[in-house]
Amino acid sequence: MNDFLKCFQISCQGATSITTFADFLCNKLSAALCQAVYDKTAIDIANEMRSNYSAFNGNRSKLETSILISLAEEENFEKYRQYIHFPRDFLESFIKKCVDDYCLDKKNPRLKNFLIISLDSFQTLVLSAIRDSTRVVKDKYGNVSLWLDEFCNRLGDDLDLPRSDLKSIEHQEIKDIEFLKEAMSKALPLVLENLKQEFSGIDMEPFKLKPHKILVEQLCGCWEQCPFCKAQCTNTIPGHDGDHSVPFHRPQALNGTQWYGTDQFVIEICSSLVASDYFMVLCEKNQIPYKNYRQVGPAYANWSITADNSAQSYWKWFVSHFRSILEEDYCAKFEGKGAIPPEWDEFTKEAVISELKQL
Repeated sequence: MNDFLKCFQISCQGATSITTFADFLCNKLSAALCQAVYDKTAIDIANEMRSNYSAFNGNRSKLETSILISLAEEENFEKYRQYIHFPRDFLESFIKKCVDDYCLDKKNPRLKNFLIISLDSFQTLVLSAIRDSTRVVKDKYGNVSLWLDEFCNRLGDDLDLPRSDLKSIEHQEIKDIEFLKEAMSKALPLVLENLKQEFSGIDMEPFKLKPHKILVEQLCGCWEQCPFCKAQCTNTIPGHDGDHSVPFHRPQALNGTQWYGTDQFVIEICSSLVASDYFMVLCEKNQIPYKNYRQVGPAYANWSITADNSAQSYWKWFVSHFRSILEEDYCAKFEGKGAIPPEWDEFTKEAVISELKQL
């Protein structure tokens, strides 16, 4: 039934018009409540996970460590491929999975609890708005239009119930404001119960504001990748001042880099190369010492790569474990200058995960 017909029905009902008015208003309120609960729940989930969820309650480096541990545990190269080459897409999918695991566990249905707690808080808000609006109108000997003004104002920005949507009922001849308060208070529980039934089988699909999107915005930081090895800058501020940097670089084989004129991978890490006397060969007549890498161009000039010969065992394990896939992907070989040292084969998944957990 549209608003005009409903309004006409109210005006023709005499003594029962207040009850019908309350039903009409609660119907409008139901849609506003539903969206407000979803939005508040999304924010509450994001806030709780930032505080309590290990991967999200530290800095960007801690998040990267959690990601690397998760990738190693799964040993899924396709996920590594996305992480290395499409970090933004990977981060979003990683965070979404974390949120789903946190909220949708059948043994611990946190999402339903979040929704019910949010709904309870709005119930308190609405009941307070009904009570306070009635008091003001009675004190001022006002009418239904004033009651609606007061009611919508008290809901404020917490509940999106536009006053303009209620113009069709603002001129109703309802003089018993106290009875209106009672009718609203009686109609509201049915609205709340219906919403609770809707929430009982909920997933994240109806959310316009997605909790994982909130977390992505909070956690993404800088998206720049090292031009040598594709390690992502760990600065927490997008568009930050100063150079890009990472605590640990990776073997350049991850980016498919090969020694000039060969099909042999470069397995050295960027920080060890800038400490060496090796040259970057841009073309036959253009060779630049790695230690002068900033001269290559803008993509290199804004990176701070400190000379350091140490390297994480994690990426040594990765290269050794996935060598055949890397060779196939990049049409290159781990031979000659790119031969994998025998000691790299000795690293185990358990050992590199343990090392990461100690960082």
